[in-house]
Amino acid sequence: MFGKKYNDTMIRLWALSGLALCILSVDVQSQPATGLYQIVSGTYTTCCGIGGPLKSALPTIDQAFFRLSIDPQSNLPRMTFLDQQLQTNFSVTVCPPNGPINFDFGYGLILSDSVLFHVDPGPPPFHLFWSYTVSNSASPLRIDGMVGIAQGVCADVPNQFSHSNVLAVLVPQPRLTATEISSNGLSLMIQGQAGQTNVLEASTDLFTWTPLSTNVMPSTDCPICPFISFQDTAATNMDRRFYRSVEIH
Repeated sequence: MFGKKYNDTMIRLWALSGLALCILSVDVQSQPATGLYQIVSGTYTTCCGIGGPLKSALPTIDQAFFRLSIDPQSNLPRMTFLDQQLQTNFSVTVCPPNGPINFDFGYGLILSDSVLFHVDPGPPPFHLFWSYTVSNSASPLRIDGMVGIAQGVCADVPNQFSHSNVLAVLVPQPRLTATEISSNGLSLMIQGQAGQTNVLEASTDLFTWTPLSTNVMPSTDCPICPFISFQDTAATNMDRRFYRSVEIH
């Protein structure tokens, strides 16, 4: 469809037939729940430069969201911490000759009730390692783990960074709301995530879908609150009309 991959999401369908409202859902993977998560609480700790461990409460400007995804070819999970604008990955600079540590972790293993991200220390000069556990057995989701440099030569620079009891909730996928029905057609409000491309499609039989509108969700102070409006004037000539909203990548 459009040569791009669609998210596995709950798709809301609105049927204009006697002003009835119909909701249909597609198959959703039971575990793990992939998608964008908003961090609601937790602790981030840097260790162990001068002054000992330093702790900060989450969320922060740099760590407000994270994305859990699965590579469609390798079937390997990936976890990426994101900032408040959903546009940059959180990273820290450690002691030379090591480069910055990006909080973007691959090589995950899907277990029955969790996802494990674990890499042993790599080759010099970086010796980078990480070990994270992401529970997917309950809501909110929980993250615990640590990333760091196995060997460091700067005593005053932290070389270990950890997350403990981080709780996060899944950000809702695109939503459709019928706002007005008039002689000019049906007005719809589409809610999504800032910066994501959204496609509104329509159908008369739930099998053949026609794209009506493609938009990039505008950036706002709240990255999960943007919306756009659309008026379907063609709906006035139809007895039945279904709609769905999806994000494409």
